[in-house]
Amino acid sequence: MGRVLGSILVTIFFCLAGCVQQGPQITTFNGEKLDENTFAPLFTLESMGGELWSLEEQRGKTVVLAFTYTRCYETCPVVSAAIHYTKSKLTEEENNSVVWVSVTIDPHHDSPSILENWTADRGYEWTHLTGNPEAVNPVLDAFDVDPINFEDNSTEGYGFAHTQPTYIIDDQGYSRVVWTEPDWPADLFLEDLRQII
Repeated sequence: MGRVLGSILVTIFFCLAGCVQQGPQITTFNGEKLDENTFAPLFTLESMGGELWSLEEQRGKTVVLAFTYTRCYETCPVVSAAIHYTKSKLTEEENNSVVWVSVTIDPHHDSPSILENWTADRGYEWTHLTGNPEAVNPVLDAFDVDPINFEDNSTEGYGFAHTQPTYIIDDQGYSRVVWTEPDWPADLFLEDLRQII
């Protein structure tokens, strides 16, 4: 009798354990986790197709936001290649829930037509944004991109020494993760992106 009662009590315990509410899950990312309560700064810029593109209008989708420019010959090609690779690894359904976008660091040179040709030449399939410097520079400041130390290279073009963050913004508009180095591991970035999707 005692053994039967003990078995019943153990069964009840395990059943109740499944009903008890667990605490909040702690999300870990490979990149730098950002404050979940901080909205990404809103902005509107001109796309390579000449239309206005607004971050606010992307609500409901995850946004991958990068910063590159067409005359960059060191770090930007690395970031662009990683984005291209990561995008290719998502399923069609995952890609439909993600918006990929890059803001130029060089609005003086990167007109919509230059961005459009550059994108087509490389086979990239995401939106590149530009505008006049008065519109672009506040966006660069808001996302901690600081073009400094103008460098001239007569064979390669010119460049800026700059920080180059890549952000993952969730479908509610919150900045969730940032990768601050240009040579971020695409597979680890992909893990972070899938968590947020």
